[in-house]
Amino acid sequence: MRHLLKALAKGFRTVAVVLAFTAMTGAIAQAQESFTGTVQWINGENMALALDSGASVPIDLTGADQSSYPALGPGDRVIVTGTLLPERDRVMATSISPASN
Repeated sequence: MRHLLKALAKGFRTVAVVLAFTAMTGAIAQAQESFTGTVQWINGENMALALDSGASVPIDLTGADQSSYPALGPGDRVIVTGTLLPERDRVMATSISPASN
C-alpha cells in the first residue's frame, strides 16, 4: 500500500509540473510584441508592414480597434502591438499607433 501511495504522489507531482510548464509556454506564445515599421499596403482586414529591420510582416487587423487604422496608407510609420501567431506567418494586431519618423 505504501508503494502505491508513493507512486500516486509522484504521478500527481509529474502532472502538476507538466500542467505548469504548459501554462507557462502558452503564456509565452501569447505574449504581446511591438513591431515598428512602414505600411506597405493596407486593405480591409490585412496590412503588410515593412519593419525597420528590413523584413516584411503580414498583419491581421481583425483584432485591432477599427478606428485606429482607417486613415492609414502606404508610407505611414506605425507601431503595431500584437501577437505573432503560432504558425509564425502573421501578426494578430491588437493596436496600431503612429510612430515617429
